[in-house]
Amino acid sequence: MKLFLCSAFEQVGTLLKNEVEGKNVVFIPTASINEEYKGYVDSARNLWKELKANIFELEISTASFDDIHKTFEKADIIYFTGGNTFFLIDQLKKTGVDELVKKELSNGKLYVGESAGAIICANELSYIKPMDAVPEDFSQKDYTGLNLIDFYVVPHYLCPPFTESSKKVIEENSKLNIEAITNSEAIMVENGQKTKMSL
Repeated sequence: MKLFLCSAFEQVGTLLKNEVEGKNVVFIPTASINEEYKGYVDSARNLWKELKANIFELEISTASFDDIHKTFEKADIIYFTGGNTFFLIDQLKKTGVDELVKKELSNGKLYVGESAGAIICANELSYIKPMDAVPEDFSQKDYTGLNLIDFYVVPHYLCPPFTESSKKVIEENSKLNIEAITNSEAIMVENGQKTKMSL
């Protein structure tokens, strides 16, 4: 299983330059759809194009499971943008896409998660509440994540506008295996081995 986890794809995506040219990317902006600011989605989309990847955009909250399944099948890379962590995991679990993601990763596809897309890889997500509000219509009975990694990502560490909230997450969760990353850092996880990267 191979994962590339980051805070800001627009700043570190070029680290994947040699791996993505000509590849099919499922581009999933679901986490961002209710957010006021979405500039990072356009920036990421533009960078994927600069990296010469083929983008297939997919909105999990409105697409049929059949369409989702077909799009995932033709993908080499599964990419989740940033946005609201809890909205994203809720949509993935409601639709069964959480299990589909795990299946596709076990088949060797690359997972790229930006901010919320990185956070959901953890086993449990309540740690990130100081940075992310739980939506009023959240429908899950708990805050379990995808359980793809054995640590907890804190994105945007000490980066505005998350300077204080990122510090608070770490202070309140001192017993967790936290990996804090700035906007210019990323974590590559391959076969259980974790490597921090930066530009």
